[in-house]
Amino acid sequence: MNALLTGLGRVLGLELVGRLSAGMPELWARRLLVAVVLVVNLGPLLAVLSGVIGYGDVWLWLALEVVTIYAWTLVRGLLAPAGARRWGTLFFGIHYGMFALVPFLVGLGTVLPTAPLRSPVLTVVVLGGVGFLAAGWGMADRLRARTPVSIGDYVRAYARMALAYVALFLPFVGQHDGKELVPLGRPLELTLAVVVLLAKLALELLLGVGLRRHADGRAYLLGRPVVITSRRTA
Repeated sequence: MNALLTGLGRVLGLELVGRLSAGMPELWARRLLVAVVLVVNLGPLLAVLSGVIGYGDVWLWLALEVVTIYAWTLVRGLLAPAGARRWGTLFFGIHYGMFALVPFLVGLGTVLPTAPLRSPVLTVVVLGGVGFLAAGWGMADRLRARTPVSIGDYVRAYARMALAYVALFLPFVGQHDGKELVPLGRPLELTLAVVVLLAKLALELLLGVGLRRHADGRAYLLGRPVVITSRRTA
């Protein structure tokens, strides 16, 4: 149930949703999580198809999400008790921090000239700003409890960064002879935006539902452990 509340808080940040799911059986809680992920991610897809936002908005949304994940994960890592996990926080802070700004900064000179923002206020304030607050609300209980960052949290963070890099380099398909970036035409811009958003939807379903922490303390992706453990021999 905690995983459900965290997931719902991350994508929506609404306490009402958490209250509605309280006491639900795990199966129904997961179904609710899937439904919320679908609604949240299909919203931008419909906005793209209707012309409200374009590829530039989609790229900026992903770039802001990467920065958001970095900020809150780093805060959580710094608040965790001192110990071996601090080295993971230090590595994450330096390594992820270096690469988290690349999709944002590089995209200003590559993506936006080819696909300008259609709805900057909607993208920055609603998708970016609300998403930042929702992420903080979603992990508020872990921040208060000073729960260390788990391997599953790192997997989620780096997976979303990978998607942001894909979105960053896709506009290069609009190059002429590899020398000059030209504005994307509406059909190509629409196609690229839909591809990225569908990939994001699949990723959110995989990370939100497929990545689970079992009672043995290990994280499992689609039923397979993502933590390598060693056995002590007598």
